[in-house]
Order: sequence, then C-alpha cells, then structure tokens
Amino acid sequence: MTDYNSLLAICQNDSRISKEAVDDFLVYYACARDKTDQVFDRKIARFAHVIREMPSNWNGLIKAQFIGHQIFKAGGLIGKYLNHGAVKELKPEQRNYLKKMADQPWRFSFGTVSANPSPDFYEMEDVFTGDAYLLHSRSMSQTLAEHHVLLWFNLIGYNGSCWQTFGPVIAYKSFSPDDIFFFATEINPEIESEEDLTADMEENPILYMMLAAGSNYPLIKSRGHEIVQVSGQGHSGDIDVQALKSGFTVEYVKPVFRLNHAVWSEHPHSTVAYYHEELGTVSLAGLTDAGYHEMALLLKKYGLVVPADPDIRIHVPLLKTMETVFKKRPQIDPYYHLFEKTSSPQAQASLAKLNQFMALALPYINSGKEPDIDALAKKAGVDPESARDVLAAALNKVKEMRK
Repeated sequence: MTDYNSLLAICQNDSRISKEAVDDFLVYYACARDKTDQVFDRKIARFAHVIREMPSNWNGLIKAQFIGHQIFKAGGLIGKYLNHGAVKELKPEQRNYLKKMADQPWRFSFGTVSANPSPDFYEMEDVFTGDAYLLHSRSMSQTLAEHHVLLWFNLIGYNGSCWQTFGPVIAYKSFSPDDIFFFATEINPEIESEEDLTADMEENPILYMMLAAGSNYPLIKSRGHEIVQVSGQGHSGDIDVQALKSGFTVEYVKPVFRLNHAVWSEHPHSTVAYYHEELGTVSLAGLTDAGYHEMALLLKKYGLVVPADPDIRIHVPLLKTMETVFKKRPQIDPYYHLFEKTSSPQAQASLAKLNQFMALALPYINSGKEPDIDALAKKAGVDPESARDVLAAALNKVKEMRK
C-alpha cells in the first residue's frame, strides 16, 4: 500500500531542490549558454496577439516551462550541462537531483484523471500513449476545487517515486482527445497517428501551449444537446431529386445539391447534407450528435449513405480557439460557401447586435465566470431568449446567421 505521507515528503523535497537548481539557476544558465530564451521569443512572436489576451505573467511562465523542457527532454541540454564546471559546483543534493532528472526525461502529457487516492495525488492516464502514472500537483487540486476539467496539459518529470509538474498546469473544460488530435492534424497534416502527435508535441510544444487560449471555454449545450461540430462523408450513385423533395428542401448550385430538413436542419442541430453529382459523394455536417444520426438514417432511405458515426467530432470551442490562435477558422462544412447569400440590412443589424452581445459575454466565459445574460442582452439590444440560444451555440451559430 502506498505511503502517501512519505511520498508527499519526497515531492516537497524535490520541489525545493528544483526551485534552487532549475528555477533559480539552470533556466538562466541555459539562456546564457544556449540562448534558449531567444529561441522561445522567435517561436512565440507569431502568437503575440494571443499573449496580449492572456494573464500578464503567462508569457514568463510558459517561457520558463519551454526552457525547462529544452533542458530535460529526451536528448535535452542536461546531457552536456552535467559536465560543465558551473553545474559541478552545485551542492551535492542539487547535482544528484539533476542527474536523476537526466535519467528520466521530462515530457509533455495530455492526461485525464482516473483516481484521486490522496490529497494532491492523481492517478493519470496519458490519452495518446495510454501510459498510466501517479502525479503530484497542488495546482490541479486548486483548479478542481472550482472547475470541472475534461483534459490536462502538463510538463511532467519523475522524482523516482512519482511524477510532478513543472510550470503552468493547463486545464481544459471543453476539449477532448479528439479535439487535440484534430488540432494537431490541422497544424501538421503529416500527423497520422497518436505516436506522430506525441513526437510533434515534443518537437513543437509552443503550438500546443497556445491551446490555453481556450482553456476556460465551457462545454456548450442547447435544448439538452451538446453542441459539437460533426461531419462525415460517404458515396452514392445517382439520386432521385423529386423523391428527395418529399423529405427535404433541396437547393442546387452546380455541381452540388444541398438538403435541409424541417427539424434536423434547424437550431440547435443545424445538420445539412450535400450531394456532389460529379464526385458521387455525400457529405453530412451538423452541430449535434442527434442531428447527425437522424439525418444519416433519413438519407439512407433515399440511397444516400454516410458513416453511422461521424468522421469528425470536435467541440465548437476548439474551432473558436483555433480561429483566435491562427486567425483563421477551420471550415468543417465543405460546401457552405457555395450557398452563402448576402444578408439583408435588417439581418446585418441583428447580427451586429448579436456580435456585440458575444463581445460582452465572452470575457466572462474566458475568465470562468457566469455572465448575466439578461443584463448583457439588454445592453446589446438583443432579446434575452435569443441571446441564450446564441451563447449556447457560440460563435458558430452567429456565423450561420449570415445565410
């Protein structure tokens, strides 16, 4: 049986030594010897707009975390530093600590909590490697005391008995492993497996650090349905357009037919199907699991087949986060642009009010606070019920109002 009191003493002692040997010495030593701070500054420059919206100390925290990773990652700088005179002059316990860290490389981990066997101790599972490990983190306990967390992003090191975090602990309230994999494959199309993702994260951790911009976005639900971006694609032969009109509203922009349903294409499901007559492909995209599954069943009756489970299922806040980070939103709906119409002045005015409402509400959401929807709706000149619907469906639904 694990003696958590003894384990806690080990963690506290290692944290003390880590502060002295790493925070107060080795991070600065790496900057002087290998310009690791300049490497960070060059890599982070493209994300200056993200940094400006984060807490004032965040850039410094992730810089120290980045440098710590450069030192202790597999093949990191610690391998040569152990032979440097300045390191050899450290206290014996500090040198021993550094040797211990060199023997077991630090790594980044996207993990979920499977158990909390003792205060500040968590049994974790890495969602991409499948590794199970025991982690000590007071920061996680402080976060969990106030928030529900789906996924954690931590830099971890092994103290000989359990793992500990170094630098900021990032808690995601609405991101899943599928979200992270989608993010990874969008920024690096060569990623095809979880092993590829893990390797890319170790090589380019700053890209994954930027996901913290959406860490406070909550899960979005509307009318009892979780709002998720889902899509799938299948193949079909020729279609009977007249038959389809009995069950759907059919629109056509050569060479694509768009199929809307009276129920499942409405809020909150917003599920639409497309048939590309030249390619023979059937695409289905929507915002709820129910909308996707019900539309898939209806399409099948007309000989249009898509996968029973969507090829892509990601949470809408991830798309907003990617838009924030990269200044471009991934387009999941493949043919939306073909059917986009110029909105009327009245629709543009309504959209402007909704955008103002979202601008007022998002800072509360981003800080983890509950917005006063009625007060913000009144300030923006928006009907409170409409404001609730728009907030529930987030910015994805605002975009759809441009139709």
